Amino acid sequence: MKSYDVAIIGYGPTGAMMASLLGKQGINTLVVEPNMDIYEIPRAVHYDGEVMRIFQSQGLHERIKEAGRELGFISFLNGFNWTLLHQDLSESDRVHYWANSTFFSQPQLEKYLRETVDDCDSVDQFLGWQLEELHEDSSGVTLKITDINGTESQHVQCSYLLGCDGASSSTRELGGFGLQDLGCDEPWLVCDLILDKSIQIKDEAYQICDPTRPTSLIPCEPGHIRWEFMLNDTDDHGDVENEDNVRALMAPHIGRLNSQLNERDGSLIRAKVYRFHALLADQFKKGRVFLLGDAAHQMPPFLGQGLCSGIRDAYNLNWKLAGVLSGQWDARILDSYHSERRPHVEEVIKLAITHGDIIQTRNPLKALARDLFLMLGRLIPVLVSSIKFGQQWRLGDGIFAQDPHSLDRYMLRQSMVTLSNGDCVLLDSLLDDEFSVVGFNTDPGPLLSQQNTDFLQAPLAGFHLGDQGQGIDKEGLLQRWAEDNNVALALLRPDRQIYGLCYTDSSESLKDQLGKLIDQLKIQLT
Repeated sequence: MKSYDVAIIGYGPTGAMMASLLGKQGINTLVVEPNMDIYEIPRAVHYDGEVMRIFQSQGLHERIKEAGRELGFISFLNGFNWTLLHQDLSESDRVHYWANSTFFSQPQLEKYLRETVDDCDSVDQFLGWQLEELHEDSSGVTLKITDINGTESQHVQCSYLLGCDGASSSTRELGGFGLQDLGCDEPWLVCDLILDKSIQIKDEAYQICDPTRPTSLIPCEPGHIRWEFMLNDTDDHGDVENEDNVRALMAPHIGRLNSQLNERDGSLIRAKVYRFHALLADQFKKGRVFLLGDAAHQMPPFLGQGLCSGIRDAYNLNWKLAGVLSGQWDARILDSYHSERRPHVEEVIKLAITHGDIIQTRNPLKALARDLFLMLGRLIPVLVSSIKFGQQWRLGDGIFAQDPHSLDRYMLRQSMVTLSNGDCVLLDSLLDDEFSVVGFNTDPGPLLSQQNTDFLQAPLAGFHLGDQGQGIDKEGLLQRWAEDNNVALALLRPDRQIYGLCYTDSSESLKDQLGKLIDQLKIQLT
């Protein structure tokens, strides 16, 4: 029976990202996926700046950026075509350097991810196979996998099993995980229209909050338009998928994208009824079995965070698994995957439901009250501060220092750094894929030389950002953040989350502050 360090069930974006992350570190990995080929119809269409930063960690950012479209604006309209809310997304803070909203082709993204996995000799791919049974004991997990024709089966063993197999996850079912319903269950018709890429499309997404037919109209990557129509109780779910009926639904709105377009233009490649759910696994980890992506959480699409959350799951778990499998760290750190990720995803889902409630209001009187409230919010922005895009979400409790300033549990802002030789590079490319320290007008080198970091089994590298340092923050936003918060040093985890900070206004020396952070980290990891 062949044995692996990690088995991944499911080879969509989350599974492929996990396989890429593990494979590049030489971790012996198995991928099991029932489909032989990438599903060519787009499903997820959006990622944010933090996820692009994760793609950057795999060297995929340039190719992915070329294939996508940055969204410029989003507007909420009502049934009378009044503009209730309008956001210029270019004005939102690019904390991760990349745009906060980019639309893309999921098949193209999966192709890029799988190409990185194909280059990893440590990853075996069983395409056309599915998980049938799992049995866990103290030494690992034994799997029975079967080819989709049912003519062949194998037993394999792994130290850890990752369920990345979507909403109908067999891993979740076989592992005995429960699901919590957060209270969203609405039928929508989801459609994808393909236009000639030469047609100029307005760079604006619309949420049409019409009580008679709430509708989302989203220009995705060039030539691809995503439509979503909320269904009424009187709609026949089979009949509404008919192309003539779909085009009739498009007719009142398609001219918003380009005044020359009409409902007969383009090729309709999908029209299917889906129920938008808000579901959250009660546990993301049980023993040696983990859930990631849609297997762990499902959310309505109003924030475009479904795929993003799965990619974040993989990035969070990857470095912890790698450290445990190498014998570097204690296996108990893997519990932090659940404690950090579940609260984060729950907050995302609840905000998506809030956005959905705005769009899906069907009662005319409630819709009028909503319209007046949103329009008042244009004059008093604080009223609608929760209706925003591109924000960060804080992780739950886990592998973090106790920071009274509460600035941890976020990724450190990424800036473009100008080096002494004049080159401009992104900050993450200057940091190791291990724990690291960034100093702000403070050289971390001499301070690190006075600390015992042998437990990390790799040098704790430092980077000095500032006028007298190794590079200068080109736009000054990261440096300003440090100055505004009196931050001298930031100790970062391998996933660029802030583990802990040292402050210029503390009564303790920087050496002592850093030493306390490292002592806490040692206790947590070993």
